[in-house]
Amino acid sequence: MYFRERFPILKTKTYLSSHSLGAVPEKTSASLQKYFSEWATLGIQAWDGPWREIITTFSENIAEVIHAPSDTVTPMENVTRGMAAVASSLDWRSRRNKIVMTNLEFLTSYPFWQGFAEQVGARLVLVDSEDGITVSPEKIMAAIDEETLLAPLSHVYFRSGAIQDLKKITQHAHTQGALVLGDGYQAVGIIPVDMQDLDIDFYVGGSHKWLCGGPGAGFLYVRSDWIKKLRPKFSGWFGIEDPFTYQASTQFEPSPGISRFLAGTPSIPALYAASEGINTVLELGLNKIRDHSKNLTNLVIDRARELKLEIRTPMDADHRSGMVCLDFPEAKVMTEKLIHKGIIVDYRPKCGIRVSPHFYNGADDVEIFFETLEWLFKNEFAVT
Repeated sequence: MYFRERFPILKTKTYLSSHSLGAVPEKTSASLQKYFSEWATLGIQAWDGPWREIITTFSENIAEVIHAPSDTVTPMENVTRGMAAVASSLDWRSRRNKIVMTNLEFLTSYPFWQGFAEQVGARLVLVDSEDGITVSPEKIMAAIDEETLLAPLSHVYFRSGAIQDLKKITQHAHTQGALVLGDGYQAVGIIPVDMQDLDIDFYVGGSHKWLCGGPGAGFLYVRSDWIKKLRPKFSGWFGIEDPFTYQASTQFEPSPGISRFLAGTPSIPALYAASEGINTVLELGLNKIRDHSKNLTNLVIDRARELKLEIRTPMDADHRSGMVCLDFPEAKVMTEKLIHKGIIVDYRPKCGIRVSPHFYNGADDVEIFFETLEWLFKNEFAVT
């Protein structure tokens, strides 16, 4: 385990739910206090210095995490907002107006893309999973054709932790003239990701899971050659050129860079809250985090096999993130009992108990989870 002493919740809980909300670093308190102090002492002048700087710092740090050029990332309040920025930038008026998704996407995707498709007259195509764990790249690629404009696809599926081969899909999509938007919320901070290697067009994610940064600090990556070609229609004063000149006009030019994808005022306190978690991930490094994660998830799978639990996650460590899903008839009730005993996991339908050790966890946390699970099976779920 690494940096365990930096995370207060680990003093009182066995925390195995970083796929949902990462543990908060102790120093985040000081970051939020800094935000308050700047507001209290500088007032409006905070915008002229530290509050504008935190936007740049956050963007540069996320760019470092995802191996992207520093001028290709901008803050977003959440993934839905990032998707909206991309969707409003594209031309949906031609025959090329098909949206390709899978039926394993996170739930924010469906209401947004369904509603957007209805509004602009686009066609939405869902590619079904055969096992509820993953969808083969070939099946998705077969659905992406010369009429496809965009494929919004998860990098890691939230119900299983399965990693999708976005590079392979993106290569095919580009041969068809289609674009790919990756949802990296369940990937960033637990597996190494590289925007330039993926050659993906757009990528969204956020801080409150594996980056231990809390809600409200999402991000959008746009491949550099697309930035000046696209003009978001869902925009606002932070997305225009020279917003602080306050020109009275109905004709505005977009910012020349990545900030054209911003709309209204960014969530400054969320960016302060996210800084320490992101810095911790950068300090440790994604390769070390990934190796540690593989060892712990292998242990989770080995112990689950001993108990003959259904494992709804890829067995091959190279094909899964840091989450393992364990399903059995009593899984939902068992989750509540585990939480009552201070072991923090969660439950999702068609998934089971989601168990996610992170860099601050060790083998002892996994053992505590399984020892408690076995005790509950024996003492509270025993067949009489």
